[in-house]
Amino acid sequence: MTSILPFIRVPDVAFAKSWYESIGFKCIGTHEEPGCGLDWAMMCWDEAMFMLYPQLENTVTNANNCGLYFKMDSINGLLENLENKAKIIETVARTEYGRKEITFYDCYDFQVTFSSEPD
Repeated sequence: MTSILPFIRVPDVAFAKSWYESIGFKCIGTHEEPGCGLDWAMMCWDEAMFMLYPQLENTVTNANNCGLYFKMDSINGLLENLENKAKIIETVARTEYGRKEITFYDCYDFQVTFSSEPD
């Protein structure tokens, strides 16, 4: 195995795509069926990627079942950008495993953590 590419199912792919772009991710691919709206988006930040898919019909997105954890070169300056866009769960200056972290809920309550080496 060479890599893993997670995906999350969301009620509105276009809305989630725009939200992730607003906090610094880039969209590097999309798919849209005529008359159906955006049904797939590939999001990236440097080399880290994940996909957005629409939730399945007659199901409810259960954001409590998964989250996204990103290892980054630095998380300095990210908190200010997130404060108006996300519900911050916690910020940790140094975890027991030696990382600095910001954990927050995205626009559909998926837990996201940005992590870096401490300053």
